[in-house]
Amino acid sequence: MIDIHSHILHAVDDGSKNIEQSLAMLKEEEKQGVTDIVLTPHYRADYLPKSEVVRAKFSELKELAKENGINIGLYLGQEIFVFEDLVKALKDGKVLSVNDGKYVLVEFSSKHVMDIPETVYMLVNNGYIPIVAHIGRYFYADADTAKEVKELGGLIQINASSICGPFKFRRKALSLIKAGLVDFVSSDVHFDRKNYMFKAYRKVEKKFGKETADKLFTENAKAIING
Repeated sequence: MIDIHSHILHAVDDGSKNIEQSLAMLKEEEKQGVTDIVLTPHYRADYLPKSEVVRAKFSELKELAKENGINIGLYLGQEIFVFEDLVKALKDGKVLSVNDGKYVLVEFSSKHVMDIPETVYMLVNNGYIPIVAHIGRYFYADADTAKEVKELGGLIQINASSICGPFKFRRKALSLIKAGLVDFVSSDVHFDRKNYMFKAYRKVEKKFGKETADKLFTENAKAIING
């Protein structure tokens, strides 16, 4: 499996407080069956790390993971809360796309209605392909929203925890998968959150078949990290 949404990088957001926690989280990802991970620290009002700091910590973690015998491919990106000058910030390198490519993991408010399709349209028109992070969290985003995102050229990610969690989140996640609207299932793991990748894979495999499970947990993500 390939995890394209995680908060494993240390001391840059609310995911991992230190390098020891990060290494423990990487070891747990290995246990879950994950072979490659995109580290996507937050970029939002309460966490605005400088890109050079993020890159330095990424290099540090990669080296220590190797020294500790952790055989996971590591890639860098960010989970970016949408803001007015997002395109300029991407072009200037202030915020990071996935593996420095054209794919951008974007986050929206779970409390206030935001125009998700408008943001997707704007990013696509500027040469980027947005991945809408954990769409199941947005009360105002339904299947029609997801369809519009896809029609505009965007992609959809849902959390493994939604597939394994409370009924209202599970129902929405599974209905989006059934409708063919989901591109990725990822952990969105933080140090204080359980990793559900293996359990979610098995649930999707049982309900929709191995081909669908492999596509959502591995194949589509492989295409992303390979550009």
